[in-house]
Amino acid sequence: MARKLLVLTMLVVIAGLVFVGCELEAMPESQPVTQTPGPSTPAVPVTPVSNTIPASPLTAMTGMDTFAGTEKCAMCHTDAMKHWETSWHTKKTNPGPTYGDQFSAKIFPWAKEKWSTLDTHMILDRVDPKDNNRIYVTVQKYDWKEVDWIVGQVRKQRYAIYYDGGPRDAYISTTKDGGISWTIDKSQVYKFEGNKARAGYKFLTLELAPKADSIKTYGEFWSWQERCVTCHTTGFDPVKWDQAKKDFIDGKREDLREIFVADSRIACEACHGAGGEHAKAPSKSNIINPASLKVGDPTRKMVCEQCHTRTSGNIMYPGDSKAPNDSRGFILGKHDYMDVMNYTRPAWGDGNRQVSIDGKGRRDHQMDMDMRLQDHIKGKTGTAHASMACFDCHDAHTIGNDPNKIRTKVSPVETCAKCHFGTAQEYMKILDGATGWGKYGFGAWNNEGGRAATKQHIFNMDSEGRSFGLKPEQYIWAQKKDTVGDKKADFESIWPWERAAYEKKGQKVVVGAKPWEVPAAK
Repeated sequence: MARKLLVLTMLVVIAGLVFVGCELEAMPESQPVTQTPGPSTPAVPVTPVSNTIPASPLTAMTGMDTFAGTEKCAMCHTDAMKHWETSWHTKKTNPGPTYGDQFSAKIFPWAKEKWSTLDTHMILDRVDPKDNNRIYVTVQKYDWKEVDWIVGQVRKQRYAIYYDGGPRDAYISTTKDGGISWTIDKSQVYKFEGNKARAGYKFLTLELAPKADSIKTYGEFWSWQERCVTCHTTGFDPVKWDQAKKDFIDGKREDLREIFVADSRIACEACHGAGGEHAKAPSKSNIINPASLKVGDPTRKMVCEQCHTRTSGNIMYPGDSKAPNDSRGFILGKHDYMDVMNYTRPAWGDGNRQVSIDGKGRRDHQMDMDMRLQDHIKGKTGTAHASMACFDCHDAHTIGNDPNKIRTKVSPVETCAKCHFGTAQEYMKILDGATGWGKYGFGAWNNEGGRAATKQHIFNMDSEGRSFGLKPEQYIWAQKKDTVGDKKADFESIWPWERAAYEKKGQKVVVGAKPWEVPAAK
């Protein structure tokens, strides 16, 4: 009897092995990967679903539960993945050397060679919570091998290393130009008592570019997770992060190393929406195809604009300190921009670091506001350029792959020639917001100067052929509540498309160069 049971057991085991073998044979070949995120983090065995994309150290991490993950997208959408996996969207964030030697190459080669000569201190926190101009930075300098996350690889690069919130010996770094540059005073060492609320991945005090010796100082005192992780990754879950941070501060969680994202790259679901349901039961009705969205559908613009923008704060998930400055909480197809975040502010007639006096964007990722401004410039709704979405000219799957059309679907001239035909070459001058205007900088923001070619997306020129936004008589203002309206301080500059939102809040909206000087206009 015992022998019969033994034989029966062996047959069951053999059958099971045959079954598993058949299942494995049907799957793409993949090798188990071990996640080693950094000191004190336990290793997690990971098996990638597909070998189309190299296994990410984030495979075992959890972003929003509705996201499927890039590996599942790759199992069907092989052609799109082939182009995307070498595009710039995969380079926005990279794991650092603490995740494995294979990621060391992501740091600029010249930077590694000269690393010991650089100011690689970690930014800790503000010296005074009410003063953004003085920050604590560690006395300790960090080696490039200690970098956990590399943010950026194309135009610039910043480095983040985990901070546990504990006390550190510190220097004080100061800015005199609103955060554009920083100077570390190494003549005195201070005892920074620590702050668990600032724990997480903290940036080092430098920003580098691909060209050797291109070095800028940096002073972001919030952690990466607190401030801007959403638009550097895909599927960040702000609810999980907020709870993890609270638990850590309360002593219920060991660390804040997890970043709660579905992928560290700008991946499929960043532009197509959460794909969990689509992966289970593929259908056109449970995924967003940007190309099929009709002009006028708000989602069409928001596919790219959710991240290719500059905000003045997140209003849906402000956190415990109003630190978030990204699109956390935004769900494509459900939310509009102002449900989640505020636009960076215009400053009509004065200008600021972000915006010229006539409304042209001056910093990265402000083309969305440039384009939205077209209707007000022309004095009518539905103008051609205001109705466009980024992907009308750009391809998210291939951006950066072809040097002849590095940002656009076809060459830049061909892109404009689709509508402007033989005048395309001349028309492209409109994308230069700097030529013809004076230079701007700290203490001298009050001019029309914008971004150099081809970064400006104000499709309007003045009589001298210069890129131009709103005329003074088109400036738009909201009068602050409980004010008389007879002085400039009674008004705030707003964007034209914000008019309804301000009126809904009970604020009077007026148009004109200086409405405080024209009582009749009110």
